[in-house]
Amino acid sequence: MERVILSKTNCHRAATVRSINNPEWGEKAFKYRAQDLPGVGNYAHIIGQGANGVVQHHDRSLELYEVISWKYDVTLDEYWPLALRAFNWTSFDPERRGSRAIIGHEQELNKDLENMPEEEKERYIANYKKYFSAWLTACSNCASSAITGGAGFNVRKAEAANKREHDRYEDFAQWREKVLKAIAKRKDEARPESEKRAEAWKYLENDILSSAATIHGINTGVEHGYHKALFVSSIFNKVETYAKRGDIEMVQRAIDCIRKFNETMSVVITERHKFFKLIEVAESNKEKIEDKAEKESTEVPFKGGKVVNNFQENRIQLIFDEKPSAGIISQLKKNGMKWSPRFGAWQRQMTGNAAYAIKGFLKNNDLI
Repeated sequence: MERVILSKTNCHRAATVRSINNPEWGEKAFKYRAQDLPGVGNYAHIIGQGANGVVQHHDRSLELYEVISWKYDVTLDEYWPLALRAFNWTSFDPERRGSRAIIGHEQELNKDLENMPEEEKERYIANYKKYFSAWLTACSNCASSAITGGAGFNVRKAEAANKREHDRYEDFAQWREKVLKAIAKRKDEARPESEKRAEAWKYLENDILSSAATIHGINTGVEHGYHKALFVSSIFNKVETYAKRGDIEMVQRAIDCIRKFNETMSVVITERHKFFKLIEVAESNKEKIEDKAEKESTEVPFKGGKVVNNFQENRIQLIFDEKPSAGIISQLKKNGMKWSPRFGAWQRQMTGNAAYAIKGFLKNNDLI
């Protein structure tokens, strides 16, 4: 393996190093900027452990060591020259600013990659570097009169450059947020159904027990200033959501949870309450959903597309012949429609309200 010499552009990610002149000392841990020393920007790295650790003041003599292992593998090394130029006209210490930009984004990138599926990583790294370099390039065009001097300083040009830099970083941040959310969603969808249901139940159970504990506190006089009916309603509404979906198992578990609490602590919801009728609601809705799922999908054309009643998926879908305009997309979102890459459609759950909203959307946009 090719020897890599420790340097100030790679020492932040070095995990262990070895003396070149004294290899018999063995592999030593490297702690980047482990000590702050008196003076602005003054620090020391530590090589080794405890009392035997070598204090490496600032970045002097780093070249006397070779790197044996790294904290992480994915780097932004190729952008050091750009980063060191990027803040020449906006910072009194452009090298420090540039190194902080590299190190911070390198750590961010590797953290993003930690739990990312392997097949997603290569494209993510390439796009991250594209946005990062675009931002650094925009930074290099910025200037401050405090650095350049006030004479002949072009304020309008500087403001335009600052706006471009801000826009590039906003693009970068928004791209990253959007992609990470999409990857997390795909990971979640790929999880076993049993795992997702176990997690859903845990959330529901915690909500139920939290509200039940407050009701118990009201019953015993420990909690004051609360209305019991509000907490009963909270439990009911959460479980009713599952009843509407025909989720008999989840509703039954919720009812069993409350009955157990009633028996072991105090009665938080009486058996006369409609909460205990939700199992019947769930059974009825499950039957309706299953009957609906057996129906064949129907299609109704409109100008430039079609409405699909997808009974199997319990969704009303709008499929356009061409990508709709930004204005139309905005209206679709306001009407509760979400984009489904799987079906290539804008869709929402099949309900009476959904049908009414879609009819109004099509009419208002002269599509029918």
